[in-house]
Amino acid sequence: MTKVLSRQELSHLAREGWLKGIPILSPEQVKHYRSSLENFERKYPDHVKKLKSKSHVLCPWVMDLARTPKVLDVYEDIVGPNIMLRNMAWRVKKNDGETFAGWHQDNVYGGNIAPRTIAGVVALSDCSSKAGCLRVIPRSHKWGNMPHQDFDDPTSILARGQQISVEFDKSNAVDLELKAGEMALFDRGCIHGSSANTSDDRRIFVLMDYVPSFAVTEDGVKDSAMLIRGVDEHDHFYAEQAPEEEFSEAALAEWNKVIQHRARQIFGQSHLAVSEAYGGTRQAAYGLA
Repeated sequence: MTKVLSRQELSHLAREGWLKGIPILSPEQVKHYRSSLENFERKYPDHVKKLKSKSHVLCPWVMDLARTPKVLDVYEDIVGPNIMLRNMAWRVKKNDGETFAGWHQDNVYGGNIAPRTIAGVVALSDCSSKAGCLRVIPRSHKWGNMPHQDFDDPTSILARGQQISVEFDKSNAVDLELKAGEMALFDRGCIHGSSANTSDDRRIFVLMDYVPSFAVTEDGVKDSAMLIRGVDEHDHFYAEQAPEEEFSEAALAEWNKVIQHRARQIFGQSHLAVSEAYGGTRQAAYGLA
């Protein structure tokens, strides 16, 4: 018996590689979390890019969002009752009509997990086609890994400016439009990207990465994560510490510790230097795809 997703929805996710329009947050919750994000941006303008990865170890309000019961119920329907939180990553795209994310697959880089996982995004603004919402190629998660190339492109909001470097059929691309408070899911092997934001608002969502406690990294290198529901009987991950206070000395120390491993996962095979969003010095845009 599932908690949120119907059998038909789970079948669609497995077959097509995506699902959208799952109601998660109330209007009051959307307002609260967007305000929390914008307060952080005002208080720590030189550090907002740290929210691009492992933000849950920096801010208690991000942990509260990660623990949203309905989010965890969705993931329990997918991965079972014992759930590890691997990442809470803010994806904020300015309405500048320029920045974009090229077509790519998440599982080609970034410390692959077996079994392959499902990424979730929860919108804190209306993510329309005009706002540069996520776009996916249905069933492309069954194509296998495509060749990619990295670009140091200031208009790309991806960590490595990565794009698939061969031609493929884009004619059936689907826009994962979301209203504020809704959730979309996509297989991390699914080809996805996003166009420039030409709306009247920023495009704001948080990318959520939850995995079952029995998951392992494909390269055999132990990753870090946080138990967020159930029990962990496998010890496949280094335990991350939840923050007691926003951007405290202890929280920043924890972020600096876990981001070093994340940076090696993301940039280990790239010719590009580590960006400031992952503890490096290369300038990076705030948002990602």
